[in-house]
Amino acid sequence: MELADSERATSNSPGAKRKMTTESSGRKRYRGRYINNSSITTEDQQLWENCNKWEGETKKVVEAVLEKLEQVSSNGSDEEELLFALKKKTQQLKEKCLLENIYIGVFGQTGAGKSSLVNAVLEEESLLPTSSTGACTSAIIKVQSGRGRKFKAEIEFLKEKEWNEELKVLVELCEKDDDSDDDDEDNKEVEMAKNKLKTIYGDYGPEKNYDDLIKMNIYQDIPKSGKKILSEENAEELSKKLDPYIRSKANQTNKIYWPFVKSVSVYIPNSQILPEGIVLIDFPGSGDSNKARDEMWKENLINCSSVWIVSAISRALDEKLADEIFGTSVKSATNGGRCHDIAFICTKTDDIQWKEYVREHAFTDEEMNVPMKGHIIEPSEKKKQFCMLHRNDTVKAKMMKQCEAKWKRLMKNKSAQLEFSKDDLSVYTVSSRKYWESVDGESNGVVSDTEIPSLKKHIINMYLKERKKVVNDYVSEVWGMLHLLGSLNSNQNKQNIILSSIFDTISKELKKGLEAFTKHLECCGKDLQDHLKSGVEEAEKKCMKVIKQHAELEVEVGYMELKDYEAGGCEGKISRGDEPGAKSYQGYHKTLKAICRNDGVYNSARFGPINVNFDLSKSLYREIDTFSENTLQLNRGRRASMKGQLNRINLTLTNVIDQPLPTKSTDDARVWECRQNFMKTELNGLLNDLERQIIERKQHIYKAAILSVQSSMKPAYEEACQKKGVGVVPSMQRILIERVEKQNDLFKDAAASVMEKFNEMKDHLKEEMENRMTITLKLGFSQWPGCNPLPDFENDLNQINPIWNEVKKN
Repeated sequence: MELADSERATSNSPGAKRKMTTESSGRKRYRGRYINNSSITTEDQQLWENCNKWEGETKKVVEAVLEKLEQVSSNGSDEEELLFALKKKTQQLKEKCLLENIYIGVFGQTGAGKSSLVNAVLEEESLLPTSSTGACTSAIIKVQSGRGRKFKAEIEFLKEKEWNEELKVLVELCEKDDDSDDDDEDNKEVEMAKNKLKTIYGDYGPEKNYDDLIKMNIYQDIPKSGKKILSEENAEELSKKLDPYIRSKANQTNKIYWPFVKSVSVYIPNSQILPEGIVLIDFPGSGDSNKARDEMWKENLINCSSVWIVSAISRALDEKLADEIFGTSVKSATNGGRCHDIAFICTKTDDIQWKEYVREHAFTDEEMNVPMKGHIIEPSEKKKQFCMLHRNDTVKAKMMKQCEAKWKRLMKNKSAQLEFSKDDLSVYTVSSRKYWESVDGESNGVVSDTEIPSLKKHIINMYLKERKKVVNDYVSEVWGMLHLLGSLNSNQNKQNIILSSIFDTISKELKKGLEAFTKHLECCGKDLQDHLKSGVEEAEKKCMKVIKQHAELEVEVGYMELKDYEAGGCEGKISRGDEPGAKSYQGYHKTLKAICRNDGVYNSARFGPINVNFDLSKSLYREIDTFSENTLQLNRGRRASMKGQLNRINLTLTNVIDQPLPTKSTDDARVWECRQNFMKTELNGLLNDLERQIIERKQHIYKAAILSVQSSMKPAYEEACQKKGVGVVPSMQRILIERVEKQNDLFKDAAASVMEKFNEMKDHLKEEMENRMTITLKLGFSQWPGCNPLPDFENDLNQINPIWNEVKKN
């Protein structure tokens, strides 16, 4: 297979992430698509179309206003300054993108039916490969709507340096150490490494050393751009082309590239099923041996607004992965991420031994409503369908009960309400196979019983909830701006004294608000510092025990990155083979080397995901969690939280702005009302933007400690992974333990990194609020000083008024 650059991926490609700032200049179209989805209500259909209409009509008004302003000439610096500010504000409104991507993370073990589920939800039966045979990629697969007419896939490869780093780990896993016993080796780990090397370098790949493999220069086949785009007319043909980048198949003759792949983005043309902006992410597992892929895994998880936890229904009630993902997602919502929705999805509901199920529950024909002879539905089909639905209801009830129990456990001793409530947890029981049979008319079952339509509705609800909010904010902002423009030509000479007095009042209140906000931020910083001080002290007490546990494998190290305290579990003991009948873990030495090779992070097939850096800083994170739950939440306006402080500023300033003008003049009152509308909508838009910025920046605060610990430990990791030969394990253990023992400021430096990121956020929020409110007041009390009047914006205001009224009504 020729692997050359077929197209150059750019920032304007379908998958370029949309921000809440501006669109690229080349993007002229609005969201004019309509939804064609039988799973949603007529009311949702109407709201979808209305949002598109409101956005399109409002942007047309903005374009017309900007065109008028561009024709205005200014005389003098005052006119020029005001005109520049008006043009800039209008240009920003024109370019503003109304919805950033909403990510839905899909998690589950191999064979759980994730790909089949995604295909069914998208109504593309052949889009993602569904065979569980052969080795599959470690890459993340993203699926979203595209703007072209073809099915496309953008493949992102590891950089050569990133692959070479992984190659070292793979070679070391395959090497025979002088200090090891082959019988005790982690065979699963080794087999995975051998499979990757055979895939890329041939059957003799696992037998070669690192230098020999590098000399083969296999990476020359990878495009220099690091990306490749595939394009086909239909999903099935694209899926065939994707195969070498996703998995190995039996009897595959063409070259295979999946070990090199970092991520795959698939675009569905003109999808009327998946709203534009919704991105389904198929996560391959809980991390990867490659650092670059592991970082991408974490970054995508932290950006997910919704998480789907997929398990076969036969093992859904005791699926360990579900507990792990649930705990991680809940913490992500409050601290480092934005998740506000978790769905447990039980798949393969049609896979049931119904005769055994009937015997087990002693169902009668009457209970199962079995039809009489000669009916179009066979009695056996009816019985199977009854058993399937009965099990679905039973499992769903038990799953919800488990969810509530997990929720209560997570909320125990918490002083703060988490970012989402029990109402944001849901359970679905689905059958992709039955769905396709029902759609194709090959089954007498009801499509809704498969619950695929319910999942589609779940996506639509999430999309429309966010869409309504951003369209509302946007139309409100444009409406306020037009009120300002319509009032600039008015004669304010009679009002100057009165307006000056009101300006002084609002300015004073704004100054008080900024001072209170600054004081609140300073208090938050002191509170965080106190938490970090406690965390540092606790981490210093436990660090030697933690590093010895990892180096010597005395206790369990793992389950995802945020393991036990997130999922509400306890640290468990792992035997080292000195108990009667206990399993030996001598093969851990290769895993330990892989951990060091990957700077303390490794997703072991045998021992699970391991993160030495996080476990060392776990005491710090307990304190950071408490601070985040009390301070950085945005779903409740509690007094101690950022949200509460922003609400108070909003309320205070709004009350001052709402004061009527002390005049009997109707014209003066009308002009002042226009200025009030502008300032209030600008204030509301500012606070919404600040909330989004807090969400973005708290991720950096949350990651700072672990990155600092990793940086401090890096010299020890690098030294340890170079050790070979007899006595390699004791040497590696000694290096790691001594590094922690001698690194006196390990956790103080980590705490300082957290404070640095918090202070960056604090300074940014203060500056953003002060600058934008100053501009808002300046524009709100401005008057066009020119002899020639500004264009008449009354017609534009008349166009936006009914749009705004409709938006408010909905």
